[in-house]
Amino acid sequence: MHALFVFAHQDDEIAMATRIRFLLGQGATVSCVFLTNGEGLGVASPIRDEESRRVLTRLGVTRMHFLGSEHAIPDGALVEHLERALSLLESRITERVDEIYCLAWEGGHADHDASHLVAVTFASRHGILERCYEMPLYQGRVLFQTLAPLRAGGPWTSRAIKVNEGLLVARLCWVYTSQRRSWIGLLPTALIRLVVMRRESTRRVDVARLRARPHEGRLFYERRFGVRWDDFERHARAFMRF
Repeated sequence: MHALFVFAHQDDEIAMATRIRFLLGQGATVSCVFLTNGEGLGVASPIRDEESRRVLTRLGVTRMHFLGSEHAIPDGALVEHLERALSLLESRITERVDEIYCLAWEGGHADHDASHLVAVTFASRHGILERCYEMPLYQGRVLFQTLAPLRAGGPWTSRAIKVNEGLLVARLCWVYTSQRRSWIGLLPTALIRLVVMRRESTRRVDVARLRARPHEGRLFYERRFGVRWDDFERHARAFMRF
């Protein structure tokens, strides 16, 4: 069984680290793809790539593809490069894919939602939409939350994880030394999900949801990053074919 994980940035893999570890333990082949170069605040993409490479190697992943770094797709603008990102993904992942995992459609970061669109389109074109799953990273529907699934869009499947799994993922967060300031903000609520609640949430993607904003009210990336939903939606609608 071949599982493809599609990420926007180098460090997004933390959102799916427990699932990656679980699938590898089941004997699956895992491929991880990053769609932007991750550059920002003076941090070069080779640094970001190496941090994710270290994390994925510790999880047991050997197949990693840093498409955004290789082809200069800028962090923060993935929605403007959807066609290119899809083309690069299809040219790189040529073997059969049985399952796809992507970041949830949740309004946390515009690149996260853009990578969701690329993953779902890839799944649609390869006839495996029913095996395309989303997992939460962060969103601000009410309060800012990490790894907390949105209620909008239907039920989630919850899998219990062991304490040592949650602690491993928490420790891996500190590998991202270039993003330490960000992870200081993300880690507290992530620890609640990973170590206290010990739950991993997944659900099948729902393409009908992609024709509207991820939730009512202002999205986190509108408030925090100044990305307007209307601008994002314009690019997304031009790209979607399902």
